[in-house]
Amino acid sequence: MGTLLSSHHSKPYSAAHQIHLPNQHVVQLLLLFLPRTAGVQKLIMPPEKARLVDIMSLLLLRRRVTSCNTLVDSGDQDRVLDNTPGDLLVALTQLIQKALAAAYYPAKWFGAVVEFLLNFVAVNGGLFGIIGSIMRCNLVIPLDRDAPNFRTVMALVDGRTELKPSPPAAASDMWQLWAKNGECTQGGTFEVTVMAAKIAYENAAYIENVVANVWGFNFVGYYSCWNKFLEVSATQAFVMTDRGKDAGMVMVAFRGTQVFSTQDWSTDVNLSWLRLGGMGHVHAGFLKALGLQEEDGEDAARAFPRDAPAVVPAGKVVAYYELRRVLRELLAEHPRARVVVTGHSLGGALAVLFPAVLALHGEGDILGRLGAVHTYGQPRVGDEAFVDFFQAKVAAAYWRVVYRYDVVPRVPFDAPPVAGFSHGGTCVYYDGWYDGWVLGGEEVPNPNYVDPRHTPSMYRGAMGDLLKAMFLWVKARGEYREGAVSLLYRAAIGMLVPGVASHSPRDYVNAVRLGRIRTAAG
Repeated sequence: MGTLLSSHHSKPYSAAHQIHLPNQHVVQLLLLFLPRTAGVQKLIMPPEKARLVDIMSLLLLRRRVTSCNTLVDSGDQDRVLDNTPGDLLVALTQLIQKALAAAYYPAKWFGAVVEFLLNFVAVNGGLFGIIGSIMRCNLVIPLDRDAPNFRTVMALVDGRTELKPSPPAAASDMWQLWAKNGECTQGGTFEVTVMAAKIAYENAAYIENVVANVWGFNFVGYYSCWNKFLEVSATQAFVMTDRGKDAGMVMVAFRGTQVFSTQDWSTDVNLSWLRLGGMGHVHAGFLKALGLQEEDGEDAARAFPRDAPAVVPAGKVVAYYELRRVLRELLAEHPRARVVVTGHSLGGALAVLFPAVLALHGEGDILGRLGAVHTYGQPRVGDEAFVDFFQAKVAAAYWRVVYRYDVVPRVPFDAPPVAGFSHGGTCVYYDGWYDGWVLGGEEVPNPNYVDPRHTPSMYRGAMGDLLKAMFLWVKARGEYREGAVSLLYRAAIGMLVPGVASHSPRDYVNAVRLGRIRTAAG
């Protein structure tokens, strides 16, 4: 693990920004808010059923959240939420989800066209290459999205695949790579996890080629997993080991939120949750992506049973159960191996939830060999009870990396008493020229993203990122030169919604490689 540098620089969000209340006021607040959800075991907000008139009534008339069954299902038990008025963040979430639902097919087809055109240019060697290919009658039409040379917009924005070895005096303070003969030590975990989280967006052939031929590691498998509620294989992950025999590391990398999938973005912002036994309140959408079987907030064994479901469509697998099976086999085959789990965006949420459910099911053989959980741009997964459960039951180091005003770590909104989502782990927050702070349990600036006081700073940051992207290669060498697609992405998306451009894996890779980390003590 790299050395953390003490600094007299001020933190971006220090304890001075927190509100300190007398003890009696804290008690009064707890009595005011906590009982409201004490008897509720689930809160499901199906966006497809929500009507605009009901959403506006929450916002303008302050109606009770449970007063309309098109907005929320809190179960048949005590309706302790009945006295809870509508909230700005609840109404805003529903409006966002309605807009995302309306944009599903336009975004899907627009994304398909954009990726086709960009791949068409790339595989034919650019615009001049296209002309030459036409003249030679060997023009390539990239129709096969499963081909090893087909790339999603994530890889088109940042095409780097090589792992970056760093000398002891390297500029980056993040845990650096030491690769030799296909081995990866603990010192190189962050370099490998951020790159694994980045390539997890690609197809199986692309990932296998990078893992086996570029990194020299052992590719175990790619898993496209069934979501019972969406009735589609919507969760993807891959597994690799650092060596084929006597491996020291087994890595699981989950795919994150796809840029053009409004369904993924809707999952990220959804406020729905279930109570899953001792785990507390957990985001329902992430549970479904991992392998939830029933929306049952009273019986955790029925909602997420320990044994794999008997009824699954032919040829389909469920993420949690399939990856658990693979890990059991690999850990038996490699007795000295440690497990590392990673993911970017939605993948980061699954990287946290996966070991939490292992703990719920008492999978001590796997958890005992879990070495680290690293997430990048991860959304909130559960409430404070979930954070406490994870900390108590999962002994592995949990590091959560956030870049600037990335919108995803700021959703789903922390909107108590309806939905009190919290972050856990140790947060490394990067700002500016990849200057980092270890925030510990603190939230990042503008924690719910919609505070208008941060708007000028967010747009200045987006402009700064664009300028930095143009000239970073001058200071940090040519590998950091950004192409036209990346710069266009920053200019078009970043100046429209700054938090989306800040979510790009490129900045997380740059932060790991170039970032300077300062402790919060300064």
